[in-house]
Order: sequence, then structure tokens, then C-alpha cells
Amino acid sequence: MEQVIFIIICFVVVVGLFLFALFKFVLVKPTKKVIPLKEHEYFGLQNVMVVLDSRTSSAADLQEAIDKFMQHYDELAPSKIQLKNILIALALHRNATKDIILGTQKKLQALNPDMTSELERAVKRGLDARKQSRFS
Repeated sequence: MEQVIFIIICFVVVVGLFLFALFKFVLVKPTKKVIPLKEHEYFGLQNVMVVLDSRTSSAADLQEAIDKFMQHYDELAPSKIQLKNILIALALHRNATKDIILGTQKKLQALNPDMTSELERAVKRGLDARKQSRFS
């Protein structure tokens, strides 16, 4: 008689574990955690430089990156060296048009009147390097 009770108890425990596992892992789908999207994605000078350094960037990509840079100019607070590097990289890019280069130069000169000659030299340096790379 004791063996029968033991078998019944074991059977009930096994069936209970089976039902628990069935309910837990099969019938109830786990809820996925939703990661809220940030309303304002991070934008930095690295984003601009990635576009400017990429050989596959089109003129539209360049213009979009420069426009976004100008929108966030106050937040980014670029240094003089960073401004010159952006202009050099822009002037070096094979898909950059004169309108994009000169427009960017004029906007930066308006924002930084004390750097007018330095920005002009940066554009000239980039264009000279671009010209030399075409002939080599």
C-alpha cells in the first residue's frame, strides 16, 4: 500500500511539473522589452567626418552632413583646428561641388569672423591637394 501511495505522489509531482513547464515555456509567450527610441540621436563632429572621409558619399550626403553640422554648431562648439579639418576634408572630397565648399566656407566665416584668412587657407590647401591627387 505504501508503494501505491508513493507512486501516486510521484505521478502527481511529475504531472504538476509537466503542466508548469508547459504553461511557463510553451503557452505563455515572454514579453519583449521595448527599448524606447531616443527623440534626439547623438550627433557629433565624428558623424560629419565619417561622411567627409567616405569615398562613397554623394554630393547630397555631403550637403546633408554640412547642414546638420550647421544646425548643431552651437552645441558642438568646434575648435579652430576642427573647423579647418572639416573644410580641408570637404575640399578634398571628389564629390564636393564648389557651391558646397564655398557655401560652407562663407557660413563658417560668418560664424567666426576672426578666422576668415585661416578658413580660406584651409579651403585652398584642400583644393590644391585634390588637384594634385587627380594628376598622380
